[in-house]
Amino acid sequence: MINRRSLTFRLVFWYCGLLMVLGGAFSAYVYIGFGHYLRETLRITLSARAEAAWDLVRQAGDNPAKLAQWVEQRFAPEAFERFMRISRDGQVIYVSGPLHGRLKEPAAIAKPWADDLGRLREVPLTAGGSMQIYSVAHDTADGHHVVIETGRTSDALDAASDSLEATLLVALPILLLLAAGGGYVLVRRAFAPLADMITAAEALTFNSPHNRLPLAATGDQVEELGHSLNRMLERLDHAYQHARRFSADAAHELRTPLTIMRGELELIALRDDVAADIQASVGNALDEGVRLGQIVESLLSLARLDSIGGKREHKRVDLRALTIETIDQMQLVAEAKAIALTCAEGVPLTVLGDRDRLKQVMVNLLDNAIKYTPAGGRVWVEMAAAGDKARVTVSDTGIGIAPEDQPLVFERFFRVAASRGESGAGLGLAIVKSICLAHGGSVTLDSGPGQGSRFRLELPLAG
Repeated sequence: MINRRSLTFRLVFWYCGLLMVLGGAFSAYVYIGFGHYLRETLRITLSARAEAAWDLVRQAGDNPAKLAQWVEQRFAPEAFERFMRISRDGQVIYVSGPLHGRLKEPAAIAKPWADDLGRLREVPLTAGGSMQIYSVAHDTADGHHVVIETGRTSDALDAASDSLEATLLVALPILLLLAAGGGYVLVRRAFAPLADMITAAEALTFNSPHNRLPLAATGDQVEELGHSLNRMLERLDHAYQHARRFSADAAHELRTPLTIMRGELELIALRDDVAADIQASVGNALDEGVRLGQIVESLLSLARLDSIGGKREHKRVDLRALTIETIDQMQLVAEAKAIALTCAEGVPLTVLGDRDRLKQVMVNLLDNAIKYTPAGGRVWVEMAAAGDKARVTVSDTGIGIAPEDQPLVFERFFRVAASRGESGAGLGLAIVKSICLAHGGSVTLDSGPGQGSRFRLELPLAG
């Protein structure tokens, strides 16, 4: 389907529109100019014929019969559908005969006015069509005023004009079609480097941060745009690498102090000589320390995924068996909230991947579903093969997620408003997405407030 908003379509459209206007104007100019040329050629021809007739008038003198004989012999007006009338002092001394029924009474043609002398005038014919008549006046040596009219039917002019009109009406659309096709090819060819850059930009991910847009040595603005975008990508890459190193370093540096702090707090909590209120405060601090430790471990996990792109040595993994195993291990967590955790056995699903990472994906998805499902709810898992993909769906009857929040749930540290009271740092789903992308797969969400959530994981099946 043609995208009417694309730059290619708009350029070709405006190019064809401009070409149509220019072609129409040029065709009108040619048609009108050709008509003027034909009329001027006819005027010159008739003028020469009138001058030749004037020579005969001077030679015939006062002998109209001899003049008529010479005119018939010289011009044969009726044979060639021509008209000629010669008047002297207002009296017709010669007029040609009828033109095969098209002009029954040549003598009835109105005589020219003074303004008609020296130019063409058009006279309608009896049986249709018209005649172009040229008139000229001369004075004889003995003082007589002679008016010579010579004419010819407009058939040749009309035929030539009609032929040109038909040619233009056929040629102009063909030329427009050819120009549109040629313009489309040229525009596509000119924009090919831009299309390549768009394709490359769509393929850029944080797992391939060093990739750059392909550049064609065209020397035009497209190449300049490519260089500018690559420089911007270079700056973004540096900023991303800096942020990633900072995140990894910070998580690593926090790990040891947190371990020491938790150990000290545990020792205080175990002492018998500590007041109950202090023990309660220490217990709360210990819980927060555990939560902070989980955040640090999640950050380290993400940092490791980023640093190697999630790529380890991929082996064949029985995804169905891995999922069932994880569900069995999560049953205690579900039972603590009186949540029914079930699984449809499904079909055997074998994928290529890192088993530990895929296990982490299933743990995070199930933990997320259990965490945000009220007591007495239900979480169920379905497995199926969808074409060349292995599909695992984790559904729940939980609180659901608003449409405006769904695009953000896989972002790091994002938590929906309804889950603020729950433990967690908003990193679990970010880890799920990173691992899925590293395995060439995807994870999607279908949810609504109060309608539960459905996370669909898809991974390529092993060949």
